[in-house]
Amino acid sequence: MSYTEQELDRLSKALEKDPKLLHTLKLIYDYHSRVFKCPKCGSSELEKISLLQYKCKQCGSTLIYPSFSPSDFSPNIPFSHMLELVNLGIIEAAHGGSKGISYVLVKSELVKRALENKGFIEELPKIELPELEGELESEEFISLISDFRNIVNLILKSVKSGGSAHFLLLGPKISLKSLIIEELTRIPGSYFYVPSADPSLDEVLWSVKPNPLIIPNLDKMRSSVDLSTLVNFVSSNRVFVRKVGDLVQHRSTVTASSSSERGIPRDLVSYFITLHLPPIEDEVLRRKIVTKLVMERSGKSEKLANYIAGKSSLFSDFGFREFLELAKLCDDEDCVDSVVSLLVKYSKPIERRKRRTKGQKS
Repeated sequence: MSYTEQELDRLSKALEKDPKLLHTLKLIYDYHSRVFKCPKCGSSELEKISLLQYKCKQCGSTLIYPSFSPSDFSPNIPFSHMLELVNLGIIEAAHGGSKGISYVLVKSELVKRALENKGFIEELPKIELPELEGELESEEFISLISDFRNIVNLILKSVKSGGSAHFLLLGPKISLKSLIIEELTRIPGSYFYVPSADPSLDEVLWSVKPNPLIIPNLDKMRSSVDLSTLVNFVSSNRVFVRKVGDLVQHRSTVTASSSSERGIPRDLVSYFITLHLPPIEDEVLRRKIVTKLVMERSGKSEKLANYIAGKSSLFSDFGFREFLELAKLCDDEDCVDSVVSLLVKYSKPIERRKRRTKGQKS
């Protein structure tokens, strides 16, 4: 442990005296988490050589710590907070420059502990499907669940490491694609961005700083500004925010989905790890998965969840998310039948009637 209980007690008392100091600590810790990584291999296991120089224990590369100043943050950090943190030994002054004195975080473990105690840092949940084993033990089912867990854990590994890999999931709605997207939305700090929505993508990255960033239907992203923002972000972890006229750096794992690569710029696709996920064609397998998901996510009884899942054959274009939305509407089978009858009647576009030819009787 790189701090003492006395240091933690002093910091805790300072936070009780000035609660706004907690927000400043979170800003500084988030910045540190983004930049305190080996530029070559991404490892955070660094050995200190001097105040600003570190050596990677994994590959031996050298990192020059990019110091920060109060004006680097939005809103700017009060100078009184900087003085308080210097007095507590949490940050140290590095050097002067065009923005004045800059600083480095030297007690990151202490800050992390203080933030954890205040509930500002949450452990990412262990992501896996609820008890799906038992009733189904076919090789296809076992392989499907294994692939699901392996892909989610791969994405989660990138999220936990600070985000440097990006993933593009291609496939129909009834595939692992929609299951994976549904699971990722449960991660604290995730953001589900609908292409070309308001606010714009650059504003979301600036104000929310999500990790992971989830973009469904990437092929529907038509805004040239959003596409340019996304290309710049996945290629450099930087984004120009038009609203504030500033360049912001942020690390995040982007996970996007689409039915195919058609409609997605090739230069954008090249920055993603692309996974082609086939449809789940087995009707029994689909129904069992829908049943378990509805029970787990919506708290419905097994009987009602199975009844909802039984409607899957009526909607070939439904994904797992649509069945979860259906489950939110109903608490009994009569309600399910009523909603389903409306969906069957109105979920498809109405074909335009042919125009009557001149002189045709009405």
